[in-house]
Amino acid sequence: MTIGKLALAAAIALVAGGAQAQGLSIESCDSVSTLDATPSRAITLNQQATEVMLALGLEGQMVGTAYIDDAIPEQWAQAYASVPVLADRYPAREVVLAQDPDFLFAGFGSAFNDRNLGAESEWQEIGVATYVVHAECRNLHPADRRMTTESIFIDLERVAALFGVEVEGEAISADIRARLQAVGRSGEGLKAFLYDSGTNTAFSAGCCGAPGLLLETVGLENIGGEVEGRWADLAWEAVMTADPDVIVLIEAEWSTAEDKRNHLLNDPVLSELEAVKSGRFIVVPFSETLLGLRFVDGVERLAAALAQDN
Repeated sequence: MTIGKLALAAAIALVAGGAQAQGLSIESCDSVSTLDATPSRAITLNQQATEVMLALGLEGQMVGTAYIDDAIPEQWAQAYASVPVLADRYPAREVVLAQDPDFLFAGFGSAFNDRNLGAESEWQEIGVATYVVHAECRNLHPADRRMTTESIFIDLERVAALFGVEVEGEAISADIRARLQAVGRSGEGLKAFLYDSGTNTAFSAGCCGAPGLLLETVGLENIGGEVEGRWADLAWEAVMTADPDVIVLIEAEWSTAEDKRNHLLNDPVLSELEAVKSGRFIVVPFSETLLGLRFVDGVERLAAALAQDN
């Protein structure tokens, strides 16, 4: 090889090496995944992650999904039907490995604990990129600090950039921001009890998670708003003392709104709550209480129900 050809080969190698070094990356809480190319074999591990992918039109780059909490909205139902469902809850590690994924996208940090798929770092070490939604980053969202809706837009921006669909991501973000801006505070002056699950005690919204933010966005006072954390395990005596004006029932596959309504109606003490006697219940799907794409649907649903009732 001549000196000229050697120099050309070296230059090509340098350029290629630089391009590879830049690559693609996505920050997930306190870790960063790097990829050589746009993911083409993604797996989503919770419903809110699945819905981000479907909204961005990325179902063709998914080889699996898992863990649905309630119904997939009609606008994404056809796309969702084209993606294999790997498990009702979290799939086994072996099931995920069999799909030869290049990207794992989770809506809850629990996806990557020891009981489920193992640490993100373990997947990153074998060349599989990972991402947990921004709202789940406990290092960024302390238990005593109220959350904002900004996590929704961070997720959209990061995932859209990773897959090269920034225009679609920006359009979705703009729509959500406009809708949130347009929602009135029809719950102003009213106290609310958000009932997620439980019979011995009430699993409800604490000060600083998405469910509490949902209530406060429409002007409601959360009766668990002084309890530190995203969720609050309230004694029924505390609920009785608070005497909420409205009760928000969460609809989920694992705890239906109807079951919770019946518990309140049939309990000799809880049935004496004014909100129970007057039937001031509002049902909100679980997915609409999370800081995902459907949070704005929950805000609009809650605001509309309160406006109609006032």
